[in-house]
Amino acid sequence: MVLHEVQGTVCESCSRLRREMVHNTIHSGKFEASELQIGRLVGSGGFGSVFEARYRGERLAVKKLHRGTKNERAALESFEAESSILHFSHPNIVRTLAVLTIMDTRCIIMEFAVCPPAGLAHLDLKPGNVLVTEDDLCKLADFGCCRAIEEDNKPTSPTKSNLTGTYAYRAPELLKGESPSTKADIYSFGVCLWQMLTREQPYGNENQHVVIFGVVAYQLRPELNEEIITGDEQYVNLIRQCWQAEAKLRPAASEIVTKLQETDFSSEQLEELKANNHDRSRMCTSQVCLENN
Repeated sequence: MVLHEVQGTVCESCSRLRREMVHNTIHSGKFEASELQIGRLVGSGGFGSVFEARYRGERLAVKKLHRGTKNERAALESFEAESSILHFSHPNIVRTLAVLTIMDTRCIIMEFAVCPPAGLAHLDLKPGNVLVTEDDLCKLADFGCCRAIEEDNKPTSPTKSNLTGTYAYRAPELLKGESPSTKADIYSFGVCLWQMLTREQPYGNENQHVVIFGVVAYQLRPELNEEIITGDEQYVNLIRQCWQAEAKLRPAASEIVTKLQETDFSSEQLEELKANNHDRSRMCTSQVCLENN
């Protein structure tokens, strides 16, 4: 191993250790909120806005909940849902570190990132909630609509909810007001797979009420034209299985992983993947390490 590779490995290891120490300090509750430096706005949604923040030099994300929203009950449900995953730790989930009130505003501190564990339905799975870290690791974010699910795929909490998720990705049984299950996320994942393949917005600019009625009554789905079907038959078959109208006919997450691993990608597709995932050498100098310590 050449010198710059050794330096890069050491630097990444130290950076990871420092990040974990900061995360654990915040998660334990033994930190000074006054040291939290809140910076630029990253994004905003129906119930809150997310800001980039720093604590002892480590980059974080802080979600501030909007005050005076039209649907206070739904906002509170969303806050409680996100608070409920404080004990979760998974490499593919944006970790929630703390829930607190800053200047009369409810806030959620999370790790910063550009498959939920068993027993939890996310219920708002969409590309906008799948973030990518600097290490090209995908993380699922925004658990404001999540629900705890029992082993028989029934919700452990009351079925009545004021949260709706995003209609274009929402399973038909949820649009009909039925109880959620983890198979609802599989439907949403199917729409995400379609969007990754076509690079288009599902249903375009169609009126949401037209889409909802079509999905529920006529099994409307995003368009799969002949060119797409011919070029990616295995992938398209997986999409169709994921967005089946009957939840019980959709594959389990473990089955999807197996199917994706068995999918044969063309040489052109592989070359495109390689180009998009170009090598990012992380050469570092002692000056950079000192600045980050």
